[in-house]
This record gives sequence, C-alpha cells and structure tokens, in this order.
Amino acid sequence: MKTSLEPFLKVEHSLLDNEVLTSTEKCLYMLLRRLENAPKGCTPSYAYLKRKLKIKDNRTVLRALDRLQLFGYITWVNRGQNKSNKYYFRGDTNFQSILQDNLRLRKVMAQKQKNRYNQKLRDNFVNKKGIKVINS
Repeated sequence: MKTSLEPFLKVEHSLLDNEVLTSTEKCLYMLLRRLENAPKGCTPSYAYLKRKLKIKDNRTVLRALDRLQLFGYITWVNRGQNKSNKYYFRGDTNFQSILQDNLRLRKVMAQKQKNRYNQKLRDNFVNKKGIKVINS
C-alpha cells in the first residue's frame, strides 16, 4: 500500500450533513479550518478568500461568513481598519463569549438599520404628501 505525504483536513460530519448550508459556505469553512494553525492564527483577507473560492463579490463572502457564524461554526474578532478579521472555531478558547458579543452587536446594528429604514420611509411619505412635521 502506498502512503501519501499529502496534508489532509478533518471536517466535522455535522458540517457535511448540514442540508441548509450551501456548498460555498461549506468550502469557506474548510478553507478557514485549513488556515487555523497559521503562525498568526486564521486571519485571511476577503481578497484571499474570494480568490481561493473563485468568488467575485465581497458580499458573497460576507453572507457565507455570516451564516457560518449563525450556525455556530465560526466567529471572528475585527482587528481594526485595514486589517483582516481573526477567525475562531467552535471549541476554541473564548469562542462562546466572542460569538455572544458578535450576536449582541448584530442585534444592535439590525435595530439601527431598521430605524434608519423607517425614518427614510417616513421622510419619503412626508415629502410626497407635502406634510409639514412639527416637532413638539
């Protein structure tokens, strides 16, 4: 029997069996897992992820990362402007606290976005109908 010296990656069965995640999301997870033991940790840029997965748009990568986080496979810490995120995996130290912080932030941002949308609708309605709003 011939033995291969080629590196390999172990993947959880729950990921492969997950019928809700897309193939892009699963491949993204496997790519991130591959980078887990990099010297600086798992910190790939969006450009790197897009190139490796042959994706054209940042939004596709963001959507896939977001869904992986919602399913609890990954989470990340934003390392600041012009730096890539650092990704963590289920079972890592502090994974749960980072995930909870990110989900809490998501809730706050969603509420702000909803408020902006409602304000825009209100402003458009007021402008269309020629109504004057009096602040009291």
